Amino acid sequence: MHDLNTLESLRTFAQLNLKALETLLSNRDSTITDERLQDWLSACALRPQTALQRDTLEAVVIDLVTLELSCQAYAETTNGLLLTDRGGTVWARRVQAELLLLLNRWEPRIARKLATLACNSRRDRLNQIRTLIVERR
Repeated sequence: MHDLNTLESLRTFAQLNLKALETLLSNRDSTITDERLQDWLSACALRPQTALQRDTLEAVVIDLVTLELSCQAYAETTNGLLLTDRGGTVWARRVQAELLLLLNRWEPRIARKLATLACNSRRDRLNQIRTLIVERR
């Protein structure tokens, strides 16, 4: 059972970020990841207790990493990848950080696992992007 403060904080978090997500997505073609994020934020606003399931949170964290990386342009340099924000990177990272902070108040162990998942997902995806760029040369 989740305490009322956590549920209300999650509801407020969703209401603040849903409109910003819709604005961000209005400038690009929608993907399944984008739609899942919208659905999750809507669920948080309407029924936050359903949005706090572990598998759902894992999918949301990975979707936020995917959104963040899709908002960037990539170029290879001698030191690795040059990432250029095309708009939305900061928003996606901020939302992820706010979510992890909110979850840390409720269940620190889960928040730490989700933060590790986000870091690993970001690293793996950047390695995939780097490999694709090298293969295209």
